[in-house]
Amino acid sequence: MPVLGLSLGAENARAGNVDERVDLVLLERTLLEPPRLAAMQRWSAAVRRRFPNAQQVPYVWHLVSHGREDGFLARAKRRPAGDEAAFGGLQATDEVQRAWDVTRLCMQGCGSTRVLLRTGPSLTPGALGRKRVQAFVEARAREGVSVIWEPEGLWEPDVARVFARELGVAVCIGALEGGRPRYVEGGDGVLVGPEVWLRVGGSGPRARLDGQAIDALAEHVVAVPDATIIFTGPRALAHLREVNAFLAV
Repeated sequence: MPVLGLSLGAENARAGNVDERVDLVLLERTLLEPPRLAAMQRWSAAVRRRFPNAQQVPYVWHLVSHGREDGFLARAKRRPAGDEAAFGGLQATDEVQRAWDVTRLCMQGCGSTRVLLRTGPSLTPGALGRKRVQAFVEARAREGVSVIWEPEGLWEPDVARVFARELGVAVCIGALEGGRPRYVEGGDGVLVGPEVWLRVGGSGPRARLDGQAIDALAEHVVAVPDATIIFTGPRALAHLREVNAFLAV
């Protein structure tokens, strides 16, 4: 059976009915403004009440992952003491380590041993970017933490997939490109390989999945029965329910 999850951000975090069909919840709130431990525990408990069967995975705080040019600093209110330039970008600094310690508390608060690392456009596929991602993954492995990597910017999906395979981590990429399903060359109709988490969603509150996208996801699940599909955006839960109902037929 596929793993169906959603990314829970500010735009889709409202309370609602219990939904037992959700297998995975990515806590996107921790990317911008991670709660302190007690608040994180309360939020995690609320998420668990609504999605009782879902594993929870927090995002790494942007002060670990994103450079100043990626725009998060202007949107955030909280920052530990230290040199602003020394935060983010997966730098090997005391400031980044302190920010990572905050993410570890978020993991503790929701009982997770995994984190979602989103990297911004400032972290490119060049030698430095690869070195920093590798160092982060290796440091987390020594701590017993598994990483799922979600690259943005110049990382082409196939390049990111190959690099993630070298690192031994899962990679989260968009399932659709220009509104159409993304296929792997020579993939026999499979959107991407089993080591990839598919990200599906729209930016607007009325964004819908068309029949072609749903058919492509269904074909992917046939080829990769243990596929992981993550729904994002304001209609994440509606899209998850729609695809789940289609797969159950």
